[in-house]
Amino acid sequence: MAMAGNKTQCFTCKKEKIIYPCKGCSKEFCLNHLTEHQQILNDELNHITNEYNECKQRINEQKQRSQYDLLIKQINEWEKNSIEIIQQKAQDCRKIVIEYLPTLFNDIEMKFNDLNQQIRQIHTENEFNEIDLNYLRNQLRKMTEELNNPSYMCIELNAHSFINNISIILSKSKFLPNNF
Repeated sequence: MAMAGNKTQCFTCKKEKIIYPCKGCSKEFCLNHLTEHQQILNDELNHITNEYNECKQRINEQKQRSQYDLLIKQINEWEKNSIEIIQQKAQDCRKIVIEYLPTLFNDIEMKFNDLNQQIRQIHTENEFNEIDLNYLRNQLRKMTEELNNPSYMCIELNAHSFINNISIILSKSKFLPNNF
């Protein structure tokens, strides 16, 4: 004789049996299917544990061979390239100065020689007035200024960099504490 009062339908097999509730999923199972359900949950836990272990292994591998090496290598390469660019630019500027300065000094020297000729001629002819003296004084002052404050050549610093800027972008990990 079957006992009818305490049997309910199993979620899996849909048969009327003595059932056991699962508090996790709120479903009711017979003993056989409760055991299967528990095995499925165990399998899922094992799968999660395996994924965790694989992730932990990847973290350890990353720490050992690390992406840091790659990043440091890229920073070193950027530094080397930037130094080469600066050295080349400095060498180009030196070349301009070395090639151009003798010409400028020759021009100034020619102006001094010309002024010297004018001064000798005035001495020789002994005919001059205040206008001539002012002219000579102004010419001499201009040449002296040109020597003391050379406006023919200067260094101009350009605000637009010809070197690529480098920076490190840190994205906050979801796994780091908030105060990191």
